[in-house]
Amino acid sequence: MQTTLSAPHYHPRVEHRSSADFLVIWFAVALLVIVALFAGWQFWHTDRIFTGMRIAGVPVGGLTRAQALIRLNEDLTPYPLPPVTLYTEDQRWVLSTAQLTPQVDWMNVINTAYLVGRRGSIGERIVAQIAAFSGRHDIMPAIQFNEGAVRQQISQIAAEVRRPGRAAVEIGSLALPSQAGIDVDLGLTAELVLAALQRQQTATIPIQTVTVTPPDASVIAPAAGVNETIRSPLTLRDGESGLLFALDTATLAAILPANDVARLNEGMLRAVVDGWASQINIPAQNARLRFNSANGQVEVIQRSMVGRRLDVDATMEGIRQALASGQNQIRLPVHSVAPKVDANRVNEMGIRELVAAGTTYYRGSSAARIRNIEVAAEKFVGVVIPPGEIFSFNRTVEDVSAANGFEDSAIIWGDQTMVGVGGGVCQVSTTVFRAAINAGLPIVERYNHGYVVSWYGEPGMDATIYTPNVDLRFRNDTGSYLLIQPAVDSVNGVITFNFYGTKPNRQVTIGAPVITDVKEPGQPVYRVDESLAPGQRRQVEYAQRGMTVTVERTITENGQRRVDKIVSHYQPWNAVFLVGPGTEIPATPTPTP
Repeated sequence: MQTTLSAPHYHPRVEHRSSADFLVIWFAVALLVIVALFAGWQFWHTDRIFTGMRIAGVPVGGLTRAQALIRLNEDLTPYPLPPVTLYTEDQRWVLSTAQLTPQVDWMNVINTAYLVGRRGSIGERIVAQIAAFSGRHDIMPAIQFNEGAVRQQISQIAAEVRRPGRAAVEIGSLALPSQAGIDVDLGLTAELVLAALQRQQTATIPIQTVTVTPPDASVIAPAAGVNETIRSPLTLRDGESGLLFALDTATLAAILPANDVARLNEGMLRAVVDGWASQINIPAQNARLRFNSANGQVEVIQRSMVGRRLDVDATMEGIRQALASGQNQIRLPVHSVAPKVDANRVNEMGIRELVAAGTTYYRGSSAARIRNIEVAAEKFVGVVIPPGEIFSFNRTVEDVSAANGFEDSAIIWGDQTMVGVGGGVCQVSTTVFRAAINAGLPIVERYNHGYVVSWYGEPGMDATIYTPNVDLRFRNDTGSYLLIQPAVDSVNGVITFNFYGTKPNRQVTIGAPVITDVKEPGQPVYRVDESLAPGQRRQVEYAQRGMTVTVERTITENGQRRVDKIVSHYQPWNAVFLVGPGTEIPATPTPTP
């Protein structure tokens, strides 16, 4: 029997992907899309406040800090305050909040808003950005009030509340008992009002009063020959501002022994008038400006404000004359203080072109150092230096502290690098210094770092600061106003300071650094760190040679040539290693005689 074998048939195999495979693919694609969107979101907000942020109800999300400053000044000037009412049992007074001169450090609160979504771990930053986007971040600024203006309004109300005490008297057969007086505790009432204003909420506050013991009839009986006019209070009023102060009878009795004008207690009177001055004086506020390089126009980003000042000497002389002549009311000599940078005179300032610029690089810095650079640079947005004025870095950046928006980062402290508040601020001061050098401005005060710092490129052109003692100062000798305009590119790690004004007819040449007196660093230093594992070693300081560096700046102006020498002395810097407990430390070689 023959068996026939049929040829085998080929059946192609069809690959079937399970639903789990498709889920993995879709998950990977979705993850890539999310990562791309997140990266794009971060890039778009590089120099902008995260979307959704508000300051005192004003939306500032998506704006640069300069744009936010413009918007806040437009929408919140004057700053709207809720009403504060003072009352007694039968009367009420509403304080005039417009006269309380509220002042807001907008740059500080803008920096606070800018840092939302930029602090902490990546997870914390994402959560903060989502909260901002959903509108859950509305920052209320801290407000500074002129305590003198508050006390002055309360003083006016107190005049209506006070009631003098009355001694017991007998009128024929009628005997009137003594009656206690009522006085107002100005200090405590002012504290309650200031606390309510800081809360920025509508408040109704009872006027704080104290009971005054009734006087003794024998004490208040006038002596023979005493000038009775001195027993009346002496009031001082400024008609323009409405300010009103008074020397009451008790104060007059203290500064005028025996009612004798010739024995006036000058020291006590000056102390009283100085106290008034501290309540009255308000410094003028300079305008902040911005140069629009697209059209060459100057824009106002923060309006200027006129200040006021009490003339103490004129006040004392007016009081002397009033006491001598028996007057009971005189004028309070309060003068207006004009701002040095007046927003109404922008066209007269000569800010028309780029005078000079300075640039440094900080790519690779830690996140905290980058934030400190951004916060410090933003302090200078719109700052204008009048002709002949000396610019102070510390006065502009103010206190380098956590309360002012700065974070912990590496700083140079004594003979070592350590973690402290404000690491990175010297990147800003160095950049400002280079712009001033390139502009040919006279340097009034400048200090180099303790050792050569790699962030600042070639040695000899750095400037360190340490508020409030170590400063960077220079004079504006260009003959016109100088506008400072920083530009911070944190993506590429570049910071530039541009000075705009009228470029003087001068040529500035910066020579190459000349290095002398080179000193080699010592042997590496090893320090035990309990947080490291045994045998583990981590380098925290890198060796740098000590040296003296001289940079010559040649300025040619109006046919005259002068040379400035910038001399920097750097100490040698040893490498430093942290080692875990029990780690073998290399022996230090014995120096050859």
